[in-house]
Amino acid sequence: MRYKEVWMKRLWLAAILFFIASVNAYAVSVQPSVVKIQAAAGETKNGTFDVYNRSDKEVYIKVNLKDWVVDKKTSKRDFSNAGNNPKTLTDWMIVEPEGFLLGPDKHQTVRYTVKVPKDAKGGYWGLTCFTTKPLEKKGGVVAAGEVVSFLGLEVTNTIEKKIEIRDIKAYNDAKGMKLRVEIKNIGNAPIFMPAPDGKYVIKNGKNETVAKGDLKGQMSLPEEIIEYELVDPVKLEAGEYTAVIFFDYGASKMMGKKAKLSTASKYDWTILEEIKEKKQTPAAK
Repeated sequence: MRYKEVWMKRLWLAAILFFIASVNAYAVSVQPSVVKIQAAAGETKNGTFDVYNRSDKEVYIKVNLKDWVVDKKTSKRDFSNAGNNPKTLTDWMIVEPEGFLLGPDKHQTVRYTVKVPKDAKGGYWGLTCFTTKPLEKKGGVVAAGEVVSFLGLEVTNTIEKKIEIRDIKAYNDAKGMKLRVEIKNIGNAPIFMPAPDGKYVIKNGKNETVAKGDLKGQMSLPEEIIEYELVDPVKLEAGEYTAVIFFDYGASKMMGKKAKLSTASKYDWTILEEIKEKKQTPAAK
């Protein structure tokens, strides 16, 4: 039995090492990974992707378009075939070449053209996917992978960027205070470049700051709910606290909310009031 266990472990280790080696053998990267396009209705925009093969093997790369859709029940995003999203830009987009061979340590430029309809309003988005297919099989295993570049388009003079802070929760765990903030994009365009960046300040009943920090930006699609979660090393002692949360997301104003917490409860924050939106100043950017 002991011999069989050792043999099985070695077999699994060999399989894992082979898989890692196979994946690394076909290392493909694409730049840029995120593209922001600003265009007027009826305008045509052109651009390029740079695809690099960092491996020592020739590969075939297939270029195709996909979408991200936001589930109406969960408000979370998921992959979808191109054209299933009413706010897709893939219907207006052409890429060429759609497939090509790429030798070891070589580079290929892929061109794209986006033709914006005259009646387009708000924001649109899509994904350009570069699927790697090796030209040979090894041991019956084919190493393949996919890298994705996100494209977001804003139709000028029709964009409304707005987020809503929906929930704030906190509790102590073994590592400190865990803070969770939930926001929803209620505007008409993806929010990225910059993504919503937040800050939090927590004060005790004496108005003393006991914790503060940053909520690092995450891209948000319209109607999508994003959760920011972090652990602050400061644990909350028994008492009442007030949290102030602010988000800067590239709009002309920042969004902020104030919430109340009592450690006598289950550490659920009750949102007290919405802080009056403040105009963005150059120094705050």
